[in-house]
Amino acid sequence: MKRFSLFIILFWGLCLGVFSQEKEFEPPRLVVGIKVEGFQPEHIQQMWKYFTPGGFRKIVSESVVVKNVMHNIVSAGNSADMATIMTGSFPFYHGVSGDYFYSRLDNQTFSVLYDKDERGIGTKEKYSARRLLCSTFTDEIRMKNSLSQVHSIAINPEDAIMMGGHNATSVTWIDDVSNRWATSTYYERGLSRWADMMNANGRFNQISSERWTPSAGISTYLYPTVKGLRSVPFSYNPIEKNGTNQSQTILRNTPAANTLVAELARSVFENEKLGTDKHTDILMLQFNLKIPNQVGVGLNFAEQEDIYIRLDRDLQNLISLINSRVDENKVLYFFIGSSMDVHSPIELGKNQIPAGFFNADRALALLNTYLMAIYGNEKWISGYYGKNIFLNRKKIEEKKLDWNEFRERVTDFLIEFEGVQSAYSTTDILSFSGDKSDVRAKFRNSYHKNTSGDISISLMPGWIEVDNNGRVVGDANSPQQFFPFYIMQKNLSPTSIDMIYNSTDIAPTISSLMGVPFPNASVGNVIQLTK
Repeated sequence: MKRFSLFIILFWGLCLGVFSQEKEFEPPRLVVGIKVEGFQPEHIQQMWKYFTPGGFRKIVSESVVVKNVMHNIVSAGNSADMATIMTGSFPFYHGVSGDYFYSRLDNQTFSVLYDKDERGIGTKEKYSARRLLCSTFTDEIRMKNSLSQVHSIAINPEDAIMMGGHNATSVTWIDDVSNRWATSTYYERGLSRWADMMNANGRFNQISSERWTPSAGISTYLYPTVKGLRSVPFSYNPIEKNGTNQSQTILRNTPAANTLVAELARSVFENEKLGTDKHTDILMLQFNLKIPNQVGVGLNFAEQEDIYIRLDRDLQNLISLINSRVDENKVLYFFIGSSMDVHSPIELGKNQIPAGFFNADRALALLNTYLMAIYGNEKWISGYYGKNIFLNRKKIEEKKLDWNEFRERVTDFLIEFEGVQSAYSTTDILSFSGDKSDVRAKFRNSYHKNTSGDISISLMPGWIEVDNNGRVVGDANSPQQFFPFYIMQKNLSPTSIDMIYNSTDIAPTISSLMGVPFPNASVGNVIQLTK
């Protein structure tokens, strides 16, 4: 009897021990990250009835929605924004402060991706991730497990490279000069077999050359076309030359670009068998909702409606395929919108609200004229890009001018320009607190010794900077720049989070869900996804 009682006690003790143990952490088999340029949550509400059940509706309805994620940096293009998201850090650490940088040595402006030691594949551009100075969460998964795959597919090279990081299995983007999929010799495996196949068999050309016309009767659209017509359908040739840059086409701003990304993503997913083993794989994708010659960020034209509708179908097809091959409980989706101002300068101006476009060339010409009147007929400004002014240090030293006094004259002059909010020297910026409650913190966060200028400026709300080719430099200029972040996984209950988070919080959040270390310069915090 005693032996029987002892057996019962031991049996129940063992059972209690087993059941009291915490459930072993199971990382997702597949992580799918989607960035959509130009995405605005209010557009989804306006067009809800036009969407399929498995595209935007599914993402919005089944996700944890973090409504207010803030970029606490000076916006200077996709490279800086995406690098910040992927590393969980600021340009102060990761080194990418804009799409371009000025080289004092070469007296020339270069793409932040430019790397003379690499060659383009499918493109003339020589690109790499070498100027990204710390790890991304995609790097971390590869360092933890070399059998994990990371594939990055994008319309723009800036997004493709920042999303893929330093050690991706494949990084692919659209080259709209050669009209092909492209990559760099920086990546060991070169162009993925599936992208190369689309180039070789003509599929890329077939999709990119198909004329873009309405996917439904023009009378069914909410808004007129860009030309102001409600009865005449729009029509675009995606491979016609861009008006502002005759070497490029308008492909990036048409649904064809999104379809190309979606089709290659499906091909990579199926052929590389992503998510089908115990090694976590990552598929990073970038799409675009901006149309040719777009004015403003509101939903105002039939072309905008159509590009939303077509992308919605592409997303439904992709998500449906993935969920049919991989257990939904083992797939993690996250979706990022882009940081954009609510209204364009043109829209604000029409409503008598102060706004405008800041022409850097004109401002610098006037600044140099002013400096010549004081210090002599010399070229006092060496270069400029992305709200960074590079002074001619060599000439200033040669003339034995007081460096601090010179910079002070420059900043005092710049803040007199219409549209300029503030101007700070490097010394000023490095003295600022990194506290997010300090509005000047974004200057310090955006500074890096390798790429930042001697003077940095900010613009007033409603003002946007344009570069030498008329291209907008950074889409947002509000004091606080927000974008939405969606996370969709079966074991996460859909909810909406109103609390403000920083873009640096995304990388540690995804890292924690994957069970990998945070990127090595991460300063962010894990977002609380459950209430």
